[in-house]
Amino acid sequence: MKRPLNPEDLFELKIVSDPQISPDGKSIVYVETNMDKDTNKYSSRIWTVSTSGETPPQQFTSGPGLDFAPRWSPDGKWLAFVSTRRGHSQLWIMSSTGGEAEALTSIRYVGGIPVWSPDSRTIACVVHVGPEDDIGRKRTPRQRFSEDVLVINRLKYKLDTTGYLVGKHWHLFTIPVVGPDRGKFQQLTFGDYNYSSPAWSPDGQYIAVAGNRTPERLDLALVNDIWVIAATGGEPHRLTRSQGPANHPTWSPDGQVIAYIGHDRSYGGYTNPGIWMVAASGGEPWELTNGFPYPIGDKSIGDIRGRKEPSISLTWAPDGQNIYTCVSKAGAVHLWRFSIPDNQAIQMTTGNSVIYNVSFTLDTRQVAMAITTATLPNDIWVADISKETITNKRRLTRVNQDWLSQLAISEPIHFSSRSANGPEVEGWILYPPGRIPARSLIPTILEIHGGPMIMYGYVFFLEFQLLASQGFAVIYTNPRGSMGYGQEFVAAIRGDWGNHDYMDLMAAMDYVLSKGTLDPNRLGVAGGSYGGYMTNWIVTQTHRFKAAVSMRGISNLYSLFGTSDGGFLKADDYGGPPWVFPEKYMKRSPIKYVANVRTPLLIIHSTLDFRVPIEQGEQFYTALKFQGRNVRMIRFLNDTHELSRSGNPWHRVIRLEHILSWFQKHLKLTTGTNNE
Repeated sequence: MKRPLNPEDLFELKIVSDPQISPDGKSIVYVETNMDKDTNKYSSRIWTVSTSGETPPQQFTSGPGLDFAPRWSPDGKWLAFVSTRRGHSQLWIMSSTGGEAEALTSIRYVGGIPVWSPDSRTIACVVHVGPEDDIGRKRTPRQRFSEDVLVINRLKYKLDTTGYLVGKHWHLFTIPVVGPDRGKFQQLTFGDYNYSSPAWSPDGQYIAVAGNRTPERLDLALVNDIWVIAATGGEPHRLTRSQGPANHPTWSPDGQVIAYIGHDRSYGGYTNPGIWMVAASGGEPWELTNGFPYPIGDKSIGDIRGRKEPSISLTWAPDGQNIYTCVSKAGAVHLWRFSIPDNQAIQMTTGNSVIYNVSFTLDTRQVAMAITTATLPNDIWVADISKETITNKRRLTRVNQDWLSQLAISEPIHFSSRSANGPEVEGWILYPPGRIPARSLIPTILEIHGGPMIMYGYVFFLEFQLLASQGFAVIYTNPRGSMGYGQEFVAAIRGDWGNHDYMDLMAAMDYVLSKGTLDPNRLGVAGGSYGGYMTNWIVTQTHRFKAAVSMRGISNLYSLFGTSDGGFLKADDYGGPPWVFPEKYMKRSPIKYVANVRTPLLIIHSTLDFRVPIEQGEQFYTALKFQGRNVRMIRFLNDTHELSRSGNPWHRVIRLEHILSWFQKHLKLTTGTNNE
C-alpha cells in the first residue's frame, strides 16, 4: 500500500535537466541533481544515455560539487561543462568517449553556458570580473579584504540569488581549446556593462551577445540590446533599437539574420516575449510572432525542477526557413515551429505536460526534451522530428520510478470558472488520494502562484502533493495576470493588483465549493512572492479563510519601491514613483488594511531575499503582533527569494513542515474557528 508523502521525501527526489543531444543523434548527456541529508548540500553530475534506449543511463562525471551546463563540440569529440569541484564555477573539458576531466580555466567565476565555435577549437563564455581583475593574477590583500565595503552609485546595485552588483560586471571572453594558447583567456568586452548569451556566427568570425549600454541602463532594467563583435576583438556593434529586452541571440544558418527573444515593452513587464529578427548587417528589427497570443519560453512554475536555464532557446532549421522553440499556453509548455516565409505557428507536441529544456541535432531531425507532468517529477525524452510533427517519442530515463512506486500521488482535476464580467479562468483541484467521492467534507487550501506573470500548469509540485497526501484538497488557478492566456489577460492587473485577480480567485473558490465535496468552514490560503502578496491581501479583505501562509510576500508597495532589487520598476506600472502617487501604491497595499485581519497567519521569509526584502514580512508581522493577532513568523537567515525551489535543502524541508503543521492545526484538527 502506498504511503502519504512527508517533507523529508524531498531528499529522495532525483532531478534531471538540460538534455543535450550529440551532433550525430546517438546519445544525450543531461544533468542529474540530488540533495544529501548528511551534508545538507546539492550535488549534480552529468549522465549519458543512448537515444536508442537500448542501454541504461550511465554516470559520465564524478567528484565533489556541481557539474552542469554540458555542451558538445560541433565535431562531437569533446564535452565542455561548468563545475564547482574546485570552489568557484570553472570550465572543464573531457573526451566525449569518457575519461578524466580537465580544468580549462582557473579564475574567479565563469557564468552561463559554454558556447563552442563552429570549428570546435574555441569556447565563448561570460566571466564575472571587476576593473581591477587580471585573469590569472592573484588578488592583493587590499582587494581581498575590502570586498565587504561597497561604494554604491547606481540604481540597480543588487540582484536576488546573485548578491551585490557593485564593481563587477559580466564580460565576454573566448578560450582556445586546442593549440599553443589552449586555456588562455581573451577578453572581448569591457566597461561598466553586462553581457550574456554569446552566439557564434556560422563562419566563426563574429559573436553576438545580449547587453545593455544605453544611458538609462541603470534605471530601465527591461531594456537590452543585441550586439555583434569580431571573434578576435574590437568595438561591439549594436543591432537593435533599445526598445525593450533583447536576449538569447541565434544566427541563421547563412549568417544573414539573427533571431532573438524580446518585446517592445508595450505592456511593460507584462508584455509577452516573442521571436524577433534583425539583419546581421543592421537594419530595423521585426517581430516574427507579431499577433501570436502566447509567450515564448517556459513560464510555468514548480518547486523541484533543476536548472531551467536556458528556459528559452531558439533553434534554426538548416534551411533557414523555420525556427523551433517552446511556448507556454494554458498550463502546458510545448514545442512549436515558426515558419518564417508565411509567418505560420505550428504546435509540434501535445498533452498535459511541460517541456522545460530542449536541444536538437545539427540537422534538427531529432530533439531531446526534459519533461514534467503533474504526476511525473521529470525525465529525459527523445523524438524524431519532421517539418510538420514529431514521431517516435520515447522516454529514456525513469529516475524517480522507485520513489513514485512508494507514494500516494494525486492526479489533478481540471476546471474553469469565471468572475462577474471576467474571462474564463483555468484551474485544477488536487484531491487527497482515494477521497473522491468523499464521505466527509475535505479541508481545502487555495494556492496562489508568484510572478504574477507566470502560470501554474502540468508540473509536478511537491508542496501540493504533500498537502493532498496529508488529507487536504489543493486548489490552484491562473487568474488574470498569468501568462499563457493572451496579452490582454496577462496585462489586466498591471498597476492594479488585488482587483481583477482577487475577483478571479474568489470566483474559483465559489465554483469548487459549489460541488459539495469541500468544507467551506475549513479553508486555507497560501502563496509565495506575488502569491504572498495576494495571501496578505485576501486576509485583509475577507474572513472566509481560517488559516493562511504568506511566503516571501509583499505587504507595502510603497516601501517595496525602494528596497526590492527591482521595486523601482513599479513606476512603469503606476505612472510614477510612490512619492508622486502615494494613494495608488497604498490603495493596493495590504499593510493599509492590516487592522481587518482575523485569519491566523504564518509568515515565511528569508533574510537574504533581495526580490521581496525581509522588511515586507517584518512590517506585516509587527503590525499584526502589535494588535494581538494570531501570527507567527519563520525567518530563514541564509536563504534568498528562491528558498522553496533551490534553497538550503534542510531549510526547504523545514519550510514544508511548518506549512503542513500550520494547516493541520488550524484546518484539519479544528472545527474551523480562528482561535488556537
